[in-house]
Amino acid sequence: MIFFDDFDKEINQVINDVNCFIGGLEKPISDLGVSFLDKFKVSLKGFNTFLLFPYWLSEGFDIKDKGDVSRKLANLDVYGIMHLRIIDDILDNPEKIDRNLLLLSNICEFKMYEISFKLIGRNENFLKDLEDTLTHFSNAILFEKQHYNYTGQLTEEMKNYNYELMARKAFHLRIPILSYLYLEGSDAKKRNDFFSMMESWGASMQLFNDVLGWKDDFTSCQMTYPLVKAIEYLENENLVDQEKAEVMDIAAAFIETSILETTLEISLKYQRMAIESIKRYNMKYLTEFFEDSSGKISSSIDIFKNKRENILKDILN
Repeated sequence: MIFFDDFDKEINQVINDVNCFIGGLEKPISDLGVSFLDKFKVSLKGFNTFLLFPYWLSEGFDIKDKGDVSRKLANLDVYGIMHLRIIDDILDNPEKIDRNLLLLSNICEFKMYEISFKLIGRNENFLKDLEDTLTHFSNAILFEKQHYNYTGQLTEEMKNYNYELMARKAFHLRIPILSYLYLEGSDAKKRNDFFSMMESWGASMQLFNDVLGWKDDFTSCQMTYPLVKAIEYLENENLVDQEKAEVMDIAAAFIETSILETTLEISLKYQRMAIESIKRYNMKYLTEFFEDSSGKISSSIDIFKNKRENILKDILN
């Protein structure tokens, strides 16, 4: 895949940058940080995608020292996803995570701001945009914890699940966009296009991950769009008593209905919207990545549909 293969040098440079900084901190935080990064870059699906996003994004902007800026923003993105993962894990699984990682998260968050401020300088509008971005992120996380925690009963908030709001959790990807917009002095049209792209891509990623991770989400009582639809189906058809749905019931609902395929079709719609948003900017790598993602979503739709139909045939026969 050209959008990865052409950037081996950049991936290694950025990982080395982050390793050097974290490894250069005083012990014991340096040991904790290096250990976390080594495990994290292997375990996180999409790590290289997030790292390379600023490089792919740079094609759409006319700025000086593009390679240097892209490298710095890629560093920012790595610190951002480390910060986000630690915060998310502490909120989701406080009993399973080393809470000392919160101390590392503080340093990662500081590095994000340091990099962006050094690039942009003192700019009140940028600071306001950054404040809004972080507030939207925090509100999305808080809303998820307050309203999408399943205790056996579907609430009205769950039934009206807002996957577009959940897409705002990818705040670390918005800061490079903001940085490029300010460095170039982009107009309102370009700003709207790139944030529309981010909203659409974020929604698409959220829905796709919700399909792939439905079992883990259900066992951790975390409601997602496909889980809401599955429980609604089970209860409306009187297949389970209220508050009695179990993992096998959810699996049966996905076999008996097209909920997973429908969710992926919505994901695909948003992915295509992301492509359309940046079409006029001739961004080779990001467009190819989005098109590849669209192909994977389309393929997944066919796979789920065929598996479901084959299972139903076996049951009926």
